[in-house]
Amino acid sequence: MSGIVQQPEFVAAHNWHKEKFLQPASCSGLEHFPVSFRHGDHPSAELMQNWTVRKDPPWIADGTTTDTIVFADALSGLECRCEVKVYADYPALEWVAHLSNTGETDTPILSDIVPLDALFPLDASASCQVHYARGALSQLDDFEPLTTPLTFRQGSGKVDLAAHTGKSSTLTLPFFNLEMGSGGVIGAIGWSGGWAASFRRQRDGIRVRAGMERTHLVLHAGESIRTPRILLLFWEGDRTRAHNMWRRLILDYYTPRPDGQLLQPPFSEGVWGARTAESHLEKIRWLQENRVPTECYWIDAGWYGDRPIEETADPSTNAWMTQVGTWSPNEEVYPGGIAPIGAAARAANLGFLLWLEPERAFEGTQLAREHPEWLLGPVPSGNAHGDNYMVNLGDPAARRHVTDLVSNLISEGGITCYRQDFNDLRVPELFAMADAPDRVGIAEIRHITGLYAFWDELLARHPELIIDNCAGGGQRIDLETMSRSVPLWRSDLQCWPFDPLAMQTQTQGLAPWVPLSAAVCELPTRYAFRSALGPGLVTHWSSQELDGGIDLPIQEIRRWMGEALTMRKYFYGDFYPLLSFSLAADAWAAWQYDRPDLGEGMVVAFRRHDSPFPRWDARLQGLDPAASYELLSWDDQSIRHMTGQMLMVNGFSVLIEENPGSALFTYKRIS
Repeated sequence: MSGIVQQPEFVAAHNWHKEKFLQPASCSGLEHFPVSFRHGDHPSAELMQNWTVRKDPPWIADGTTTDTIVFADALSGLECRCEVKVYADYPALEWVAHLSNTGETDTPILSDIVPLDALFPLDASASCQVHYARGALSQLDDFEPLTTPLTFRQGSGKVDLAAHTGKSSTLTLPFFNLEMGSGGVIGAIGWSGGWAASFRRQRDGIRVRAGMERTHLVLHAGESIRTPRILLLFWEGDRTRAHNMWRRLILDYYTPRPDGQLLQPPFSEGVWGARTAESHLEKIRWLQENRVPTECYWIDAGWYGDRPIEETADPSTNAWMTQVGTWSPNEEVYPGGIAPIGAAARAANLGFLLWLEPERAFEGTQLAREHPEWLLGPVPSGNAHGDNYMVNLGDPAARRHVTDLVSNLISEGGITCYRQDFNDLRVPELFAMADAPDRVGIAEIRHITGLYAFWDELLARHPELIIDNCAGGGQRIDLETMSRSVPLWRSDLQCWPFDPLAMQTQTQGLAPWVPLSAAVCELPTRYAFRSALGPGLVTHWSSQELDGGIDLPIQEIRRWMGEALTMRKYFYGDFYPLLSFSLAADAWAAWQYDRPDLGEGMVVAFRRHDSPFPRWDARLQGLDPAASYELLSWDDQSIRHMTGQMLMVNGFSVLIEENPGSALFTYKRIS
């Protein structure tokens, strides 16, 4: 059992698993089975009373037990197989359902397929609220935490969340915390396309439904589909402790392990791709000569295609967008391909990241010319050169082509981090155009499961690979992508222009749900650096000095990056917001990361540029009250010795005279 878990939480998870899955598997309480759909004109719960059911022997591995429950309809040939995983060390369970047609003719219409359709009992007088967060719309309030009360009154007891854009985290993160009285349940909808979740207050509890936005389809003979994956974690007491339990669960079971090691987002030096190979080699030499402690050389969009490249062009222009679909290095600026840059990065002890956008093809590019049968669209681009198309990863031939293409680039270039973008394509419209009236949802299902198969095959071929999940900047952050990738570019907000305040709010908004990500620092100031503190970091120093002619304070940059590297281990710990989330420029922001396993942690505080207050009293959380701690200021190197009780109850004063300014502390248990 994880040290953060309480026994009543295990009891709640066990009881839910028993009622919702084990009892239905023994033909008792089928009405509680949480997977629901309509089968023709009938709800599945009504029909499944007459279906056969079997439960396969459990599969036990790596701290989990997986049950497989199969319901079968002899009349239509439809089979519903549900794989349910429970954890030995967390009060959590995860499941995914598969619907298969084992018959010889089409099934009746299957509609409103929902993998989570359940009532969470709650007395009508008890308090209830849904906690969730915004998605990434390239705005200052990206990932802002939100709370909506669910009261048992007419018109006030409902919450509806959805993706709508066809990408899982554009409008809303696909996570929720349903707080009910003195406890609750944290949930995730594991689907990288369009999802929807509804919460309805009823007299006897909260009805929660979550799944794909649209399903209305027949299954052909021999055909199978899967639902979104659902993960629930049950908690009692303090909500912050619950989110830290969630963070630990995600790190332990839903975080990639390249070459068997827990993923470490790199510190990367990002460079625009529409530059000559020699300019990249010069930047790598500059990083070495100036001893900048970065870990990965990052080539972004613009390195490919067969049209002339303007090296001085602003990256915000759309020239790079019109070459997507011709995935060979532009011979004008990369006469030897990308391999020489990969070799130079490797010689400098750097990883190598390369940007691609394989789900989009622009009109007239190589893929669009040679394989129009793989494309969905078009989507008007507003560009004189033509329109955009979507590459259908639901087509096995298209997926094989894309997989081999990207895999070969990884091998030839020595790529250690593959960056996948996915910009706006009006995805729901494309899927709707591809679906027949009796197949609504099938194009999305095939494409999204094809995406997972593509990434899984890449990771199988390249076990050391890190996948950077960009998708227009933080727009595909969900349980399935987190299990395979990491968001190294959390939002496109920082493109126009960079704002340290946005780095602060993105970190505080994401951290309760998503342990690992990377922030960006584009200003050579201590305040900007500390605003970007996190597991990973993206900088652009070589471009600023060599291309922009900016005289950078290299010695300070080395010191600040060294500071950030020292802090990195703490971001794998528990997260405590010490001040409420705020977007205001006249506010302070502060949070704590604690590593109970190390007896150490860090505190960072920010006085934003319009704040009139130079002082704030910090009170920490999660410490041992009886233990003694050493508190170190990274600004004046002063050391204080305090008990955990003093740090949590009395606190300590933080003075920031600069405006804007920051303060950084680390602490360690000494007895």
